[in-house]
Amino acid sequence: MALLDSIHTPDDLKKLSIDQLEALAGELRDRIVTAVSTNGGHLASNLGVVELTIALHTIYDFGAHPDGPDRLLFDVGHQCYAHKMLTGRAAQFARLRKKDSVSGFPSPEESPYDLFAVGHAGTAISTAVGVARGDLHNGRKNHVVSVVGDASIVNGLAFEGLNNAGTLPRQLLIVLNDNGMSISKPQGAFSQYLERVRVSTTYEEFKRFSERIVRNLPSSLGHTIEHAWDAFCGGLKGAMFHGQMFEALGIKYMGPIDGHDLPGLINFLAEIKHVDRPVLLHVKTVKGQGYEIAAQEPTMLHSPSPFTINGCRVELNKGAGKSWTTAFADAMIAIAKDDTRVVALTAAMPDGTGLSKFEKAFEGVTPPRYIDTGICESHLVAMAAGMAKTGLRPVAAIYSTFIQRAFDQVWQEVVLNNLPVMFALDRAGYVGDDGAVHHGFLDQAFFRTMPGMVLMAPSDEAELNAMLRLGLSLDVACAVRYPRDNVPTEHFDADTSASLELGKSRTLRAGDDATILVYGALAVNALLAAEQLASEGMDIEVIDARFCKPLDGAMLRRVLQAGRPVLTVEDHHHINGFGTAVAEFAVANKLPTERLEILGMPDSLLPHMTRPQQLEATGLDAPGIAARVRAMMAASASLAGPDAFAKSRR
Repeated sequence: MALLDSIHTPDDLKKLSIDQLEALAGELRDRIVTAVSTNGGHLASNLGVVELTIALHTIYDFGAHPDGPDRLLFDVGHQCYAHKMLTGRAAQFARLRKKDSVSGFPSPEESPYDLFAVGHAGTAISTAVGVARGDLHNGRKNHVVSVVGDASIVNGLAFEGLNNAGTLPRQLLIVLNDNGMSISKPQGAFSQYLERVRVSTTYEEFKRFSERIVRNLPSSLGHTIEHAWDAFCGGLKGAMFHGQMFEALGIKYMGPIDGHDLPGLINFLAEIKHVDRPVLLHVKTVKGQGYEIAAQEPTMLHSPSPFTINGCRVELNKGAGKSWTTAFADAMIAIAKDDTRVVALTAAMPDGTGLSKFEKAFEGVTPPRYIDTGICESHLVAMAAGMAKTGLRPVAAIYSTFIQRAFDQVWQEVVLNNLPVMFALDRAGYVGDDGAVHHGFLDQAFFRTMPGMVLMAPSDEAELNAMLRLGLSLDVACAVRYPRDNVPTEHFDADTSASLELGKSRTLRAGDDATILVYGALAVNALLAAEQLASEGMDIEVIDARFCKPLDGAMLRRVLQAGRPVLTVEDHHHINGFGTAVAEFAVANKLPTERLEILGMPDSLLPHMTRPQQLEATGLDAPGIAARVRAMMAASASLAGPDAFAKSRR
């Protein structure tokens, strides 16, 4: 039997020898590679933290300590795969990210070992400080550990957390998992600082010292290792002490140490476990460790789709069709070649936003046309405002779920100052296997409140191109949203050549019985629903709204005054989205609303499953839209008289 199959709780780790624990590390890596190659997910980052995760669960009592339990928080959440398998979820792991199985991020609904549902970077130090303060207040003498990885330490919130952590009058361990990478290449001065630490002449001195001290000191010496470390650092001559920045914040710095030396990690953690003050342990790891292809291609294999190995090459199993992300990248390259003011910006997501393709197209161009800020969306948006102030046309490509992190900067720096920054919001709506932590369901809700901001959502690739060009011609901020999906290639049969004008919709299908007013990429589902209803004798109009702000007032007056059912459809929360905007317009203009209904994402969280399954579950697929229109037709007919519904079907 595999060792991993005998691990039901972390307590089982304490029964294993070092040799068995190292064998277990190999089994964990094999399971991770198999699951991700089959289901997609985060590969390289999880391979890099296997030994660290084993060591932490061996030394601490996460979930079992009588006074606590001890607390473990991950930052970022996508490095939790080994943790999940060591906490009773190994049997489910073959169906990673599949419906009704284990998710790809920490989830308190899955296990009490997961303290927070988290998929955004930079949060764990602050939440760890909060948990530590709460446990102190409640008289618990437990341990709190925060594992910070994939360069999330550069996020602004992480720095705020460090600033406050130094004032904590109790134990707190911050493990800086330094793999020399962000989600892609590391960015910024702090990443360069860590790189200087890694290549400095004193790194090997620290490494040799840590290896010596964790093997020669007896266990449970408490503060002895802390004092030995202080003496060693004080004895270094002519070298800058690596931890000066952290020490200045009141946080004890130790490291860097080897994050793949399992015996060393276990001994070192055992020695510093009871240091009664905040400690930052700098652990050097390799992203993709133990799987050569992932170590060589950590960016490509950070979060791959399912893949197969062909010799020495990884072949991602890409579906048929062209993604919205690729369509955006192609459009941006063409636009930037025509307009030298256009600069593309990303916050550590060059592959996810498609801008890695843009980067290659403009490689070597001076001044640069592409900038990756690292994981700091707030800074990116404020920086974009500064660039726009100088006359540039910055395009900030940010996942819908991550733009939430820059709400204040969108308002204060961009909109309040009337600056023409364009936001390209990838992963809008349901994102599928990543689950609720990545669903993009809030962007229109808060963008719509921004005075003068223009909001657009394309229904096909031509519309995406046109909207990007229109947005860059405006003198106000604007946003374009699109999903993690393929652009449609069919079903657009009517009026598709209508030119894009600010605030003007287009009719995709004529009809007299009811109107489906769709915003964005779900237009293809609305058309399929109309076709289904046509086979039942119903003549349904489909309108591509194109804009959430400004709305097409003339179109809304026409369809609402016609007295027939009108259904708004959107891949966004049904509260304060496109449908709400239509209802507000109707009320403000005294238009009838009794036959108006809103269909969008419900006021509940949907777990991880495929995007088609999520759309089906919420009635946003073609059959669901058809069912809603059918019910509206029946209700409308009952209001109009007993024979109206029968007549509407003839």
